[in-house]
Amino acid sequence: MTDTTQTDPRAALEVALTAARLADPVIPGEHGRRFALHPHDFQLSEIPDPHALPPYITAQPVVDDAQSLITYANRFSSPSSLLIADIDALRVMACLDYHTDNQDSMPLLAAPRKHTATLQLRESEEFKRWNDIQGELIDQMAFAEFLDENANDIIAPEPTVMIEIARDLEATQGVNFKSSTRLQTGERSIVYETETHTKGEMKVPTQFTLQIPLFAGEAPVDITASFRFRPSAGGLKLGFVWRRVEYRRQAEFQQVATRIAEGTGLPVIFGRPA
Repeated sequence: MTDTTQTDPRAALEVALTAARLADPVIPGEHGRRFALHPHDFQLSEIPDPHALPPYITAQPVVDDAQSLITYANRFSSPSSLLIADIDALRVMACLDYHTDNQDSMPLLAAPRKHTATLQLRESEEFKRWNDIQGELIDQMAFAEFLDENANDIIAPEPTVMIEIARDLEATQGVNFKSSTRLQTGERSIVYETETHTKGEMKVPTQFTLQIPLFAGEAPVDITASFRFRPSAGGLKLGFVWRRVEYRRQAEFQQVATRIAEGTGLPVIFGRPA
């Protein structure tokens, strides 16, 4: 007697499919539903589950600004919706199908927690541009060009003063810097000497203040930075460091989360979603 599975590939495939169906007869479906395959005709029958949730929305959009999150949440929120603000990730999530609350006579009921909208805050282009060189000491010509290009971000000293400082830095390119001292005015005096041994002095403020947005789509805020100098015979290295900028970032994030809570009427929890 001839074995048909060896002569007919379709028969071999059918045997393999039948074995697979018998090995794992339960098939998951949408919204937590499950189905079982009957061995006789392999028809699907739903497995009843008294704890199964009714059909629910599965959507997790990510928006770019606070107003978009407010608009989306106001369209889909319910009395059980809430906001979770993760200050470490700079993320505000609207959990729109969260569990029912204990504010009425209905018992607490579990919800799918599959419908969310998330605002992921991003650094503004202005802050990113300054932050890229924060903490570094670079050549005076490169620093002068950077100041000249971004002087309009500075509110103290006035932009014209910063542009003048940038021009002074360019004019002293190639001289020998000897020392720097702090003046009573709060400025720092940098002493240099030319090739003809002519001494000169350049005054630079110890601090400056920017007015730029920390996050894309948000209003500008004041950020303070301190100048850093390293005079040497080979040239002058300059840079800056932020002053308590992380405190300002956290404060701004809390303001954004609070504004979203006020715009949606939803309670806000500061933490991380499970």
